[in-house]
Amino acid sequence: MRKFAFLLTLAFALLAGCVTINVYFPAAAAQKAADKVIGNIIGPEQGPPASAAPASSTQPPSSGGDESHGAAAGEPLAMRMLDALVPVANAAEAQPDLDIHTPQIDAITARMRNRYHATLKGLLDSGAAGFTHNGDIAIHDPAKIPLPLRAQANQAIAAENSDRAELYRQIAVANGHAEWASRMREAFAKRWIAMAHPGWYYQDASGKWQKK
Repeated sequence: MRKFAFLLTLAFALLAGCVTINVYFPAAAAQKAADKVIGNIIGPEQGPPASAAPASSTQPPSSGGDESHGAAAGEPLAMRMLDALVPVANAAEAQPDLDIHTPQIDAITARMRNRYHATLKGLLDSGAAGFTHNGDIAIHDPAKIPLPLRAQANQAIAAENSDRAELYRQIAVANGHAEWASRMREAFAKRWIAMAHPGWYYQDASGKWQKK
C-alpha cells in the first residue's frame, strides 16, 4: 500500500514538473520570431529556409497488440496512470508560437514596413537616426535632417516606437503571457541591432552610439 501511494505521488509530481515548464520564457523561439518580423520590415530574410528532409515511409514493425496489452496489465496502477499522463505533460511542454499572426500583429508590422520605406530608411541610411539598446529608434544626428523635415522625422520615430512597444505586447498577449512583453522587447532589441545594415548607427549596452 505504501509503495502504491509513493508511486502515485511520484506520478503526479512528475506531471506537475512537466506542466510548469511552459511558464519559462522561450528565448530561442523569441529570437527566431524577431528575425522574421524584422526581416519582413527592413528587407528580405537572410536566406531561404533549409529544405526539410523527406520523411521516411518505412514504419517500424509492430510489437504486437497482445504483448503490449499483457505488459500493461501486469504494471502497477500508478505506473499505468503515469503512462496515461505523459502525453498530457508532453502537450503542456509544447513551445509557444511566438511567430504567431493575429490581425493586430499583422496591422502593426504593415505600418512599420510602410513607415520604414517612406521615412525611416532614409534616416537610418544617412546616420540621422539609429537603433537604441532597448529596442526603439532614436535621433542620432539631427544636423543630418533638413530643418523643414525634422518635425516629420520626429513624428515618424515617435509612431515607430509606439508600434514597437505594442508589437512586443501583442506577441506576448497572443501567447497567453502578457508578462513576457519586456522579454520580447529584449529579444527584439538584440535582433534589431544584429540585423542593422552596414553603416547604420546603434547604441551599445551603455547607450553609446556605434556604427555598424
